[in-house]
Amino acid sequence: MTGWEYEDREYWERVYALPENYMVESAVTEGNDGEDEFDARMLEACVGRVVLDVGCGDGLFTIKMAERAKEVIGVDFSRIAISEARKNLANSGRKNLRFEIANAESLNFQKETSDLVTCRRGPVTDTKDSLREAHRVLKKSGTLMEITIGEHDKENLAQVFGRGQMLVSERVSTLKERLLREAGFKKLEVKEYIATEIFPTIRDLTIRLKNSPIIPDFNVEKDREYLEKIEKAYKSKKGIETPTHRVTIIARV
Repeated sequence: MTGWEYEDREYWERVYALPENYMVESAVTEGNDGEDEFDARMLEACVGRVVLDVGCGDGLFTIKMAERAKEVIGVDFSRIAISEARKNLANSGRKNLRFEIANAESLNFQKETSDLVTCRRGPVTDTKDSLREAHRVLKKSGTLMEITIGEHDKENLAQVFGRGQMLVSERVSTLKERLLREAGFKKLEVKEYIATEIFPTIRDLTIRLKNSPIIPDFNVEKDREYLEKIEKAYKSKKGIETPTHRVTIIARV
C-alpha cells in the first residue's frame, strides 16, 4: 500500500469521526445533476443479482440495494465507516447483506463472483489496479456502475482557494474511459451532468467543506479569508451558488 492510500484512509477516518459528519447542511440543486436518476438505475440493475458495493461508506444506500438484490456485500477501507454501516444494517434487519473492510485495489473475493459492482463517488475507477480488481470479481456478463465527480465540480471555490480536489489536467470522462478500456471493460456508456448547487448560508457550505475533500486541508480558521471572498463573490438572493458536475459510468466486462 502506498503512502497516498494511507493518507486517504486517515483522512476518511477523521471525517467519519467528525460531529459535523452527522450534521446535514442545507443545500438545493437547480438542474439535473444525475444523482437521483443514476441511483434509480443502480437500484433497478441490482434486482435479483449479486452486488458488490465498493466505497459503501455508512451503508445506507447499500441497504436500499439489498432490499432488491439477491445478495450484497458492501466494502470500505474506513473502519469507522464500516462500523457505522454495521449499525445501520442491524437496524435494518436485512439478512442478505454484509459489510467488510477492504481496499478497492485489493478485494478479498474470488474472481467472477459478482453480477454487478457499484460505486457512488468512490474509488472504483480511480486507478488501473482498482479497475482490474472490479473486472476480476465480475462475472463474464457483469456490469460496473459508478457515479463520480467531474472536473467542473465546485470549480469556482477551487479558483478562490487556489486548490481543490478536481483541479485536474484532463477531462474526467476522457480519463475514466481510457482507464476502463485498459482494464478490459467494453460497451461503455459515459454521461455528464452539470447543475448548480446552492447553499443558503456560509455555515452550510462550511459543513460541506469539513466533511468532504472538495478543498484539501480545509481549515475554517486558516481559510476564513477565502470563505469571506466566496460569500462576497458568489452569494445571490438564493444563497451561495456553486457548479456541480457528475460523470456516470456503465461498463460491461
